[in-house]
Amino acid sequence: MQQKRLVLALLISTVIIVLWTYLAPIQQPQPNSNSAPPVTQQPSPTTSPTPATQQPAPPVSNIAAAEQGPRRTVVIKTPLYEAKIDSQGAEVVSWIIKKNKNSGSETYSIAGNKNNKLSLELVSAEGLKRTPREAPLQLITGEGTLDALLSQSSYRIEGNETSTGDVELGLTGEEAKRLTFLLKDPASGLDVVKTLSFRADRYEVELEIALKRNDQIVPQAKVRIGPSVGDQGVSYYSFYSVAPEAIAFINGETERHSAQSINENKNSPDVLRFNGAIDWAGVGDTYFAMVAIPSQRMEGLEYRTTQYDHDTNGKKDKRYLVSAFIPLPTDGSKNVVYAGPKDHFLLTEASQTVSAIVGRQVDLDALIDYGWFRWLSRPLAVPILTAIKWLKDLTGNFGIAIILFTIVIYSLFFPLKWRSSKAMKKAQKLAPKMKEIQERIKGLKPTDPKLKELQIEQLKLMKEGNPLGGCLPLLIQMPFLFALYRAITISLDFRQATFLWLPDLSGGDPYHILEFLMAGTMVVLQLITPAPSADPLQRKMMAIGMPIFMLYVLWGAPSGLLLYWLVGNIVGFSQQFLINHLTKTDDDEPAPPPTTKRKGATKSKPLPA
Repeated sequence: MQQKRLVLALLISTVIIVLWTYLAPIQQPQPNSNSAPPVTQQPSPTTSPTPATQQPAPPVSNIAAAEQGPRRTVVIKTPLYEAKIDSQGAEVVSWIIKKNKNSGSETYSIAGNKNNKLSLELVSAEGLKRTPREAPLQLITGEGTLDALLSQSSYRIEGNETSTGDVELGLTGEEAKRLTFLLKDPASGLDVVKTLSFRADRYEVELEIALKRNDQIVPQAKVRIGPSVGDQGVSYYSFYSVAPEAIAFINGETERHSAQSINENKNSPDVLRFNGAIDWAGVGDTYFAMVAIPSQRMEGLEYRTTQYDHDTNGKKDKRYLVSAFIPLPTDGSKNVVYAGPKDHFLLTEASQTVSAIVGRQVDLDALIDYGWFRWLSRPLAVPILTAIKWLKDLTGNFGIAIILFTIVIYSLFFPLKWRSSKAMKKAQKLAPKMKEIQERIKGLKPTDPKLKELQIEQLKLMKEGNPLGGCLPLLIQMPFLFALYRAITISLDFRQATFLWLPDLSGGDPYHILEFLMAGTMVVLQLITPAPSADPLQRKMMAIGMPIFMLYVLWGAPSGLLLYWLVGNIVGFSQQFLINHLTKTDDDEPAPPPTTKRKGATKSKPLPA
């Protein structure tokens, strides 16, 4: 899970702030503790000891003996997507997402721009040009001869047996259309019926498979989903732009595995098998996915990968094809294939539709990666997303909506900021006295009775000016930051939403202006925020080191997240300036420089022992 890097970086930055402002200037008495952090065990899939081998194709005469129809392409056009199915193998060769069902806005590949919009293709061209071809909805039984017959034969299209040209079906409104592919091989007694039911107003497609040999149902048939379903226009992948990965819901848990990890698995390279009943499984990237939902929970899910070199602007980029082989009933029962956006609201609606079709509760929202703290991010991300969409409806722009949302959130946190600033100022005033006590403690032996008295006095000072109070707003705001990042990556609305010079709020700033503005405002905010340490060198190091660290972490982050952070810094600066002005006292004036000690000058009295 590549988004773990962001979570780790932000957690590390929070720990650095806490340690720097709290532990560094103040040495607490160290209690004896042998506790260790708990270790969380995650379920691991069962991997096969050896990769699956490709069975040789049968002689051409065996395939020619089948009752085939003319090879043609069937094009299904709906307002939401456009799909192309090749009658050879009855396999998908193109699936273009055209529109966001909820907002009605058109959807394009990230490879294009506003002057050159490109279709958002989900099907990998690399998979289609391979021999044998790798394409979605390919039937696999595990028998080499039978599989070659299923994938290389041209199926007859019911109702169009005599036609030789391509077929185009246009659906509008709530229209529905059933498309049936037929294949019969008298020599082997094979009889295949593959039926797809399309709806103009849904991303879901019903899939029925009847696979018989000599009037007996062929067991253990699987359907390929993939390879590498996602926006095929992504030029390069990062932890902000996830490469197509394996996604499945098994035994009530979501399983995510990158194609690279499957490919490089030493115990079972290129092959990953799971034990357990699956609710659904498939392949998807950051925003889009294709998954199959069986009519009943079945076992035998398998993923396979292949590494290849992709040419990116003249440079070879190592990439991976990843396909899911999902067991589906072959008795003609209704399964469902969802091919569309990984948008929370769309997936919630699709879950209800799919649940009604298969007759059990299905949660497709688990397709979305809410991160380590799913229990916290998911409840927060959805209300945040709802609020920002409501503000967008008022303002007409998602960028302005994020700015207004940030102002509201930081305004709600203002009382905490006020309280923490006062705590920081008090800790800063007590810092010299605390340092003096620490120096005296260093010279004492553990058996010295004065040691305990000084430690008690140290604890009293710490309680009086607790610097951890200054970190409270940051700690409370972190969940909102994580949740906002999730909200940006689970909403199709943010994708390619423009604001000022930003072409896509879900993508990075092409000129990296936001990153530098964020770091610069962070420096200013650090300098004016009270710190428990009175050491100016420590304050400068903190004010410069932390922004540089965050600049590295957030380089290339989604523009919407950077905009939130930047506006938060600006609002925080205004709030801190107001707090510093209203809470300023005579004690805040800088101390006069020390005078040269004259002969006979009175020495300052030490602290009482």
